[in-house]
Amino acid sequence: MASMPARFLLFLSSYFPLAAIFFILFIGKQQWVAISILSIGLLGLVGMACYLRAVQRLGPIQVKVKEIQRRDAEAMSYIVSYLIPFLAVPFNGWEQGLALSIFFVVLGILYVNSNMIHINPMLNLAGYHLYEITLEDDAVHSLITFRRIVRGEKLSVVKVGDDILLEKMP
Repeated sequence: MASMPARFLLFLSSYFPLAAIFFILFIGKQQWVAISILSIGLLGLVGMACYLRAVQRLGPIQVKVKEIQRRDAEAMSYIVSYLIPFLAVPFNGWEQGLALSIFFVVLGILYVNSNMIHINPMLNLAGYHLYEITLEDDAVHSLITFRRIVRGEKLSVVKVGDDILLEKMP
C-alpha cells in the first residue's frame, strides 16, 4: 500500500499542470511565489515518477479479470478543483494566498486519506488508463495500466493502495 509520503507526492503531482499555470501567471509579478509553486509541482511530478518506478520492482501477484469498466473519466471530475483558484482568487494580497493554501491543504488531506492516488490527471497524461475490475473472487479493485485490457485476461499486478492495483510492465 502507498505510504503517506508517497500519497502526498502523488497528490502534488496531480496539481502539476495548475502549478505550471500559476508559474506563468505570477512569474512577472511575484517571482518567489511563482518559483516556489513550480518547485512544489515538480517535486510531486518527480515523486510520482520515482514511486511508479519503485513499485514496479515489487513482487507481482497474478489475477484474472472477471468484469471490467473504464474509469478514465474520473480524472476529469478532479479537474473541477482547478477552476476554483481562477474563479475565486484574484491573489491581490496575502489573505487570498492564505485562503488558497488552506483550500489546497484540505484538498490534499482528503486526497491522501481517501486513497485517491489513482485519480490523477498526470497519470492520464503519462498514458495510463484507469479501470474498475472485478476479479474471479468477486473482489473489486481499481486498476492502473498502460494498455487496454479485456474480460478474462490474466494480469500481473502490484498493490499500490487499498483496492488499487498497478499492472506490472513486462
